[in-house]
Amino acid sequence: MYDVMLEEAKLWLDEPQQRKRKLETPVIPPPPPPPPCPTVDEDSSDEEVDPVAWSKYSRQVSESGGFDVDLFIQPFGGIVPTGCNVYAVLFGKVGLHCYNLEKETNLQFKKVTKSNIQSASILTFYITLEATDPVHDNSLVTFQTCVTDAVLKHQARLRMFTTTCRIKPQVPGTGEIGSYWYPDTDVDASYRVDLPNWLQDDALSGDDKLQFYEVKDWELKENEWLYLYAEFALFSRWDDDLSAYMPFEMRKVVVQTKEDMKLKSGNAVFYLSFKTCGGLECRGVVRRTTDGRPGHMCLEARCWIDK
Repeated sequence: MYDVMLEEAKLWLDEPQQRKRKLETPVIPPPPPPPPCPTVDEDSSDEEVDPVAWSKYSRQVSESGGFDVDLFIQPFGGIVPTGCNVYAVLFGKVGLHCYNLEKETNLQFKKVTKSNIQSASILTFYITLEATDPVHDNSLVTFQTCVTDAVLKHQARLRMFTTTCRIKPQVPGTGEIGSYWYPDTDVDASYRVDLPNWLQDDALSGDDKLQFYEVKDWELKENEWLYLYAEFALFSRWDDDLSAYMPFEMRKVVVQTKEDMKLKSGNAVFYLSFKTCGGLECRGVVRRTTDGRPGHMCLEARCWIDK
C-alpha cells in the first residue's frame, strides 16, 4: 500500500504543471492529530494496521507537527517521508523568507535536509532545512516550514501558501504551532482577483500612482528576497532546476500596494524585470498576500520570457 502511495506522489511531482493543476478542488488542510487506529474489514485483502506502529506514527505527528515521521504503511493518505526535490527547495526558501519578513531576521537558506508530503488532490510539504544566521557568526539553524502547493486560479501558473514557519523546537511537542487558513477566503477581496497582465505604461504617473513604488538599487541589495521572487516567477514557467539560469540580473522592480510599508507590505503585487544567466529577458508578476496571522503567506506568480 505504501508503495502505491509513494508512486502516486512521484507521478504527481513528475507531471506537467498544466495537467496536475487543473483541479479546482478546495485545498485540504493540514491533518489534525491522527484518529484512533483504524479497523480493517475481515474480507479486505489489505494488511491489518499494526496498533503499535500506528500509536508511534500518531505520537510522531503530534509531537513534530508532521516534520519528523518514520515510514509507516497505512491504508489511507497520510504524511510520508520523501526525498528532496525542486519543489521542496523553492518552497523551503519561501517559508524561510516568510519567517524573516515577520521576525525581521536575515536567516540564509543553506539546504533542505528532510521533506515529507501529504498527498491528496494537491501536495502539502513538511520541509526541514538548514539555514545560517549572519548575526550570530553564521551559526546553523534548523528551520521547519509547512507549505501547500495550491490549485491554480487567478491566471497564476504557480500558487502556494505557508501555514507554519518556525525554528525547530528543541523539545518535541513544543514550539510555534501553525494554523490552517485558505487564501481564497481569508485575504482582502481586492487581492482575490486575476493577476495583472503587466504593469500599465502610466502606472507611476497615473491616477493610482500612489499605489506604485519603484524599488531603488540600494533597496535591491538590502532585500535579496526580491531575487527569490524572480526565481519563483520563472519557476512558474519552468518547474525545473533553475540553477543554470542564476544568478539573475535585476532590471527593474515596481511594487503595487495600498499599504504604507511598500516592500514590507503584507499584501502587494511585485512587477519584476530581470535577465537570466544565459541572456533570457524575463518579466514576472508575483502577488504576496496574508491574513495577518504568524506563519501565513501566499505567493502567486506568472512569467513571460521576451527573448
